Amino acid sequence: MQFTNSNSHLRMRSVLSVFLCTALLVPSMPAQNPRRPSIPIAPAKRPGTSLTIVVTDENNVVVPDAMVSLADTQTAEVMRVQTDAAGRGRFLDLNPDGVFTLKAEKGNFYPITKGELRIAGAQTLEIVIPHVQELKETVNVTASTQEIDPAKTADTKTLGTPEIINIPYPTSRDIRNLLPFLPQVVQDSTGQVHVAGADTYETTDVLDGFEITAPVSGSISMRFSADAVREVSVESTRVSTQFGKESGGIINFNTGMGDDHFRFDATNFIPSWQNKKGKGFSFDKWVPRATVSGPIKPGKIWFFDSADAEYDNYVFKDLPAGSDRDPFLRGSNLAKVQINLRPNDILSFGFLNNVQDEDRQGLSLTTPASATVRRDFNAYLGTVKELHYFSGGALLETGFAWNAFRDEYNPQGPKPFVITPNGSQGNYFEKFHGTSRRAQGIANLFLNPFTRFGRHEVKFGTEIDQINFTQQYQDQPFLLLRADSTLYRRSVLPPSTALDRNNLEIGSYIEDRWSPLERLLLQPGVRFDWDEIVRRPLFSPRIAGTYVLGPSHSTKISAGVGIYYERTHLDYLARAMTGPRLDYYFDTLGTTLVGPPLTTTFVVNEALLHEPRFLNWSAAIEQKLPAGIYGAVEYLQKRGNDGFVFQNLNNTSDLSGTYILTNDRLDRYRSVQVSARKHFHGDYNVYGAYTHSYAHSNAVVNYSLTNPIFSTQMGGPLPWDVPNRIISWGWFPTPFKRIDLVYSLDYRTGFPWTAVNQNQQIVGQPYSQRFPAFFSFSPGLEWRFTFRGYALALRGVAENVSDRKNPAFVNNNVDSPNYAKYGGFGGRAFTARIRFLGRK
Repeated sequence: MQFTNSNSHLRMRSVLSVFLCTALLVPSMPAQNPRRPSIPIAPAKRPGTSLTIVVTDENNVVVPDAMVSLADTQTAEVMRVQTDAAGRGRFLDLNPDGVFTLKAEKGNFYPITKGELRIAGAQTLEIVIPHVQELKETVNVTASTQEIDPAKTADTKTLGTPEIINIPYPTSRDIRNLLPFLPQVVQDSTGQVHVAGADTYETTDVLDGFEITAPVSGSISMRFSADAVREVSVESTRVSTQFGKESGGIINFNTGMGDDHFRFDATNFIPSWQNKKGKGFSFDKWVPRATVSGPIKPGKIWFFDSADAEYDNYVFKDLPAGSDRDPFLRGSNLAKVQINLRPNDILSFGFLNNVQDEDRQGLSLTTPASATVRRDFNAYLGTVKELHYFSGGALLETGFAWNAFRDEYNPQGPKPFVITPNGSQGNYFEKFHGTSRRAQGIANLFLNPFTRFGRHEVKFGTEIDQINFTQQYQDQPFLLLRADSTLYRRSVLPPSTALDRNNLEIGSYIEDRWSPLERLLLQPGVRFDWDEIVRRPLFSPRIAGTYVLGPSHSTKISAGVGIYYERTHLDYLARAMTGPRLDYYFDTLGTTLVGPPLTTTFVVNEALLHEPRFLNWSAAIEQKLPAGIYGAVEYLQKRGNDGFVFQNLNNTSDLSGTYILTNDRLDRYRSVQVSARKHFHGDYNVYGAYTHSYAHSNAVVNYSLTNPIFSTQMGGPLPWDVPNRIISWGWFPTPFKRIDLVYSLDYRTGFPWTAVNQNQQIVGQPYSQRFPAFFSFSPGLEWRFTFRGYALALRGVAENVSDRKNPAFVNNNVDSPNYAKYGGFGGRAFTARIRFLGRK
């Protein structure tokens, strides 16, 4: 397929170069494993027999919130501590004549057990718990199964390495598609995700401690290989004051790092082909991924590099030949290095690069090839972070990141763009070029825990973000036709518009993890935020807590309440800088103007704005049930005030006016969630959750100059409102050796949609119609085998095995003969995945 974009061949060569370099970097011999230096630790000041534990991973990075148990084999007494931010825990007043067994564990790590421990005086012991690896190096080693974490106050749902590998999710090359298999996460038709009823920009996306959210749109635009991700977690409420500027929560991606073993794995390195009815046999896609990691200097310097590429030849069976294909090319590479300067100083660097080209973005039954755009996108993220451990137990984390995006799209030609009740015609009316940049600095200090009316772990920190964005538009007039093909409206935008804007965001916080009782944990904190657009000081007090019951902590009660402010959404400012729009209306014959043009303008008065504010409160109970099942019931309520929304100052007509940005929006969200999980011997799992939710607002009409909707502002459900949702996934052994059964299930109420007439006026209430309920059940089998000393895994999955149609779009124009006709059906698909896991 010949790309029309002249840069595409260069992009393809760049992507292929990444894979060739990655393969050449893989050495064939194992590395030596030198003696690890220890983190300096001040001795315990309290007299008597005591044991100080320091838990680290295989790279000498401390592991906080690890559960460490110490059992006296003579008295059967079991003591437990959870490591602090510096990975430390202390057992005091121990039996000097005792013989102890120690166990350290945490989710997504392998547990470590040490027996026959004899402790005299004040001793220190460093425990190394390695991260879970897909290819185990020790026989009969299983991952930790800790399900109830007393130290976790936030409502956090986590998918670790086993889940990322085993859950069969659609288009598995995109890790974003895995997120909907967590409760409270819904993915819309554009691929963006919504957490706990929030818009995409109301959620902060974090990669290895640094924000990667697109500064203007607020979307998850950066891509990285799914094989690079070690853990992904979503915090929907009770979020620490360390994080601000998000009412929806946090999506946190943690990626891997090399250790003292060279590792190489590859996925989907064989291209696929397709045979669609009426289209013949043709190339389908090539979506390879490769990851290499290992030591540069064993015990001191390690590297990690993960690359992925994607070349898709989308073929639309209902479109005519020659206009039925949408070539798509994308690639990414994440490179990281960790240097242990000293046992108490760790320096790490990271660089993530993205490139993407698409010839016919938006191609569909209602948008022919001529009306699509050629899209070119690239982005990069550079990071540096330093961790310093103080001997007394304090930890200082500092870091800097530079994140840049470039996005542009161009129409297919100069023909006028025409909107009809049945779809679009001609060439798109707009050419766009935009850039955005974020310079981010962070500093967090975790103080040495101290005791006063209980145990305190205090942390405080600051974050500074300097943001700049530029946008350039070149527009041509576009036309709107009636159902009888007569001209109804001609809209004219400024032929050229350019804008350049900066914003400075400053935030700081202080927080205490206070345990007044052994079973009670309280986490009060306050956050301060300020930016140079709204210019108002914002204080966000929050408190959360947990209480555990039972001798083995088998019941946990959590609750919290707090204020969450949103960041200034820069897309609203951009809308005010791209107008005005002049609309010329014609008579029923489409030949004569019916009056002077009507003007539509968007205005922002920054001095009158307040930051949107949410009051979130929640409660949950977790319980270990019989048969090793862990269940949970959770309730969440969010009340948003002062939300940004454009309101028309023209009360006499919906066809024109001055739209001013106000704080009149009120959002309401509430949900009840029930979930259960079972872990089986051999690292097998099954999970299920049901969520009933309500996501509504008093202002759901989204006005813009380029996609005009003519209506008064009204309330209703948000576009991603899903009252009922069921998800389930798991993997099990089969009677056949080395063959596992995997599955995933997703059911939800259909998304709401809005009916309009041929004049783009809303008919009835917004989002009063709904798509059919969505359902997809995807079972599969995976066979793990060895070939010439190398481990491989071959998987086949029947996605949407019931062949449920699950439409992606609808004709919402009531004046069209195809009104309420659904399209973009999914249907059943059979996918295969082959992975090279390295030398056995």
